[in-house]
Amino acid sequence: MPFLIAGWDEVVDWVLTHGLRILLIASVLTIAYLAFRLAFPRLVRGVIFRDIEKPDEELKRRAHTLTAAGIRIALLVTILLALITTLAETGINIAALLTGLGITGLAIALGAQALVRDGINGIFILAEDQYRVGDTVKVSEVQGIVEDISLRRTLVRDMDGVLHSIPNSAITIVANYTRGYARVSLDLRVAYGEDLARVTAIVEEVGRELAADPAYKEWITEAPKVSRIEDVNEAGVTLKVLGTTRPGRQWDVASELRRRIMSAFLAQGVRVPFPPHVMVAGSGP
Repeated sequence: MPFLIAGWDEVVDWVLTHGLRILLIASVLTIAYLAFRLAFPRLVRGVIFRDIEKPDEELKRRAHTLTAAGIRIALLVTILLALITTLAETGINIAALLTGLGITGLAIALGAQALVRDGINGIFILAEDQYRVGDTVKVSEVQGIVEDISLRRTLVRDMDGVLHSIPNSAITIVANYTRGYARVSLDLRVAYGEDLARVTAIVEEVGRELAADPAYKEWITEAPKVSRIEDVNEAGVTLKVLGTTRPGRQWDVASELRRRIMSAFLAQGVRVPFPPHVMVAGSGP
């Protein structure tokens, strides 16, 4: 073993033989990793964007997510291969070491089942394309934007800017707000006595104007309109307004729709209910 070498000649001889082999192995693995890092993103994009001239944002996020996960795994594999081959060149019995690591790994796996479940669930999350980097999701009672995905954990930044690290084994139900299409869903409450046909016509006219607006028409696939009477109670009559948008744009469209409906109601004199207030007149001191 090189650690037992006593003379300078032996050191030079070991460097010229085993040292050069280690350097060659490190160089080959580094070149292989860099080549993979260069070719893998192109391969992923080629498979995902196949027969698609202009891929949308969802497909781009899918490609980015898989590319990042694949490169991270390739780096880990490269480091492990470099470590094993280097140990072999230093004279350490790799077979005995791997046997020992296998037994130790089994004991660690039995004691760290959560970590194993993280990795297995992470594989399914990536393979099933449950969510991607950039998606707005709700997982483990945390709602926000996915910033990173690995086999062990998912990073989600909520609306307050707090970054949550969620183990993949804790993710059992995923709500993805930015996949396929999205819905604008508003509850509009008007006062008793209002002509519901007139109110419906006003709301739907606002929805058509919003869908035709150049600033919003690319986001809206179905103009918002009154779908049904949602509720009738002591507070007034509640109308359900529904529309369809591109994923991730429902909040912007809903905000602008509320503003325009409020302005239209004020202009058309549509009354909305106000909560009752009780005035209590007390005697002075």
